[in-house]
Amino acid sequence: MSTIKDVAKVAGCSISTVSYALNNDKRIPDITADRIKKIASEIGYFPSAAARNLKKRNTDTVLVAISDFGGPVYHELLDGIHYQLAKNGYTMIVSTGVSSDNLLKERSADGAIITDIHISDETLTQLAKNFRPIIVLDRSLKDTNIYNMTIDNHAAMFELTKDIISKGYKHIAFVHGVKDTYDNSTRFSGFLEAIQKANLKLVKEYYGNFTKPSGVIIAHEILKATEQIDMLVCANDEMAIGIIETLQQNGKEIPKDYGICGFDDIELSSYISPKLTSIKINHFEWGKAVAKTLVHLLKDEDVITKKEKGILKIRESY
Repeated sequence: MSTIKDVAKVAGCSISTVSYALNNDKRIPDITADRIKKIASEIGYFPSAAARNLKKRNTDTVLVAISDFGGPVYHELLDGIHYQLAKNGYTMIVSTGVSSDNLLKERSADGAIITDIHISDETLTQLAKNFRPIIVLDRSLKDTNIYNMTIDNHAAMFELTKDIISKGYKHIAFVHGVKDTYDNSTRFSGFLEAIQKANLKLVKEYYGNFTKPSGVIIAHEILKATEQIDMLVCANDEMAIGIIETLQQNGKEIPKDYGICGFDDIELSSYISPKLTSIKINHFEWGKAVAKTLVHLLKDEDVITKKEKGILKIRESY
């Protein structure tokens, strides 16, 4: 394996000159730097990123902590984050669980984007004393070095529920995701505000975990329900799709027997039958906006954070 000493020997110059040239230091004339880079390439020498970053005191990486590696929402969000970070010369590290905790504690990245419900507020607040910047997408958290860039779930679900009520639905149930999370709580609060303003009562609550399998389980509970239910408002699309498929397998028609809606507008929502009414979140563009904000923060530039808006997509499920 070639070393920097080998490059210096072939180039006939000092190790420090080679180092400066390979790191694009302006103290080295372009003609000399180009010759050194050509020699390094020819003999197969590649600078150590770890050593270079140690010297610069940064890593040129950004940690993105997610709850798990499944689900279509994360895929689009990560694509948007990666696109913008790469455009600005940063590498994205995606992690979950204990790995995220360790990477944050070790400050193994220049900044972090958090959408992992398993990392507590207390942990983030403590870490933010020595690690900045941190952008959170899954909670509202006040701290000098923590920035909130969440979805405006409340407003979007309020508008969706108003539309449902305008269609004549009166016996409405709500299907929760993971109960105490930011997304579930704010979507539920928007729903509650709408039905209360219409002088309606919440008929029943079901509890899932934002996954299709939990929707399947809830569908079987719905089939056994004694309450009159004509509409199911779901905290996300994956649960709604699990419910639709299971109810149909048991002889129910959507929306004749039950109206149903979701949230997120994942790609599958417009392909199932009937097509699912949902709230569209452009996760790719949101990811880009989050990454762009983080880059500005890393450059110590002023930023203005805002909530991502949802768009009502009316289809055929109610």
